[in-house]
Order: sequence, then C-alpha cells, then structure tokens
Amino acid sequence: MRNPKNIKELLEIDTDFLYRNSEFKADLISDHNKNRNFLLFDLKAIFFGLFDQILISVFDKKARHLELRSSNYENSELKKLIDLLINEYGNDENDQNWSDWKTFKQMTWWFKNDIHEPTYDDYKNKDDLYYGLMISEDETIGLSLAIIEYSNIDFEFDKKTGYNNIYNSLRLNF
Repeated sequence: MRNPKNIKELLEIDTDFLYRNSEFKADLISDHNKNRNFLLFDLKAIFFGLFDQILISVFDKKARHLELRSSNYENSELKKLIDLLINEYGNDENDQNWSDWKTFKQMTWWFKNDIHEPTYDDYKNKDDLYYGLMISEDETIGLSLAIIEYSNIDFEFDKKTGYNNIYNSLRLNF
C-alpha cells in the first residue's frame, strides 16, 4: 500500500522560510466569531512560483489554518500544483481532476487520520476530520490554497505559533 506524503512534505512547506520571507500587510484582523483572527502577510518571494501572500488563521489563541494566496499566476503553474495533489492523494472528494477545474474552480481533499485515509466534509459524516486541503479561485482573493488544521501535520507550527507568540514574533521580525 502506498504511503502518501503529508502536505508539508509534498509541498515542502517550511514555516521558518515563510517567517523570514514575509512582511505584515495588516495588523490582526478579527472575524465576527470572537474566537478567530487572521494574520495576513505579503511574501517577499513568490512561493512555489504561485503564491505571494500567506494568511494564518488563529482559533482560540492557536494558529490552525494556513492559506497561501495569489492574485497573479500562470495557468501552467496551477496545473502543476493540482497535478501534484492529485498524483499524491487522488481525485478530490467530488472525484474532480484538472479537467474539472475550469468548471468548478474549487477542489477539496479531507483526511480522517495521519495516514491520509480519505473522508468527506459533510454534516452527516461521523469521521473526525484530521486535516484538509482546499484550492479555489475567487475574483476578489485570486487563487487560494488552504491547509485546514495545519497544526495536525506540523507540531512545531502549533508550538511556536500560539496567538501571542505569532503576533509578537512576526511583528518584531519584520
């Protein structure tokens, strides 16, 4: 049986690299949900040849979600990324692949454990969601690759990015 890489290994995501190559775009942005805040940074270098912003979502004073964004990207680079995800994890939860992208502009993968057993995000689903990937295109935001519950695949990220830690360290470093 194949042992897929976790998203951090697959995309070679290095949170230290993101820290070193980011600049604050805005102070902490609060959501209507009092338990959630967003930290938005501009990346000095284009990440994966696609992404120029990183958004970190903080829930209950812990950084949980990582979102990479781009307002300007080449279709060929997007295809490489989607092909990489499909090659590693299979078609998305709706059995979509690259040929479906032009129609739906959104793909999602959900996993119920650390060995990447697929599941789906639905209120009837009884599985716990370990983490998920969502890639979408939006006129306002542009391209977005969200890694939901990122702390499940990078325990160092969770340790060093509590609400106060991430806010203070990133603010001081840039």
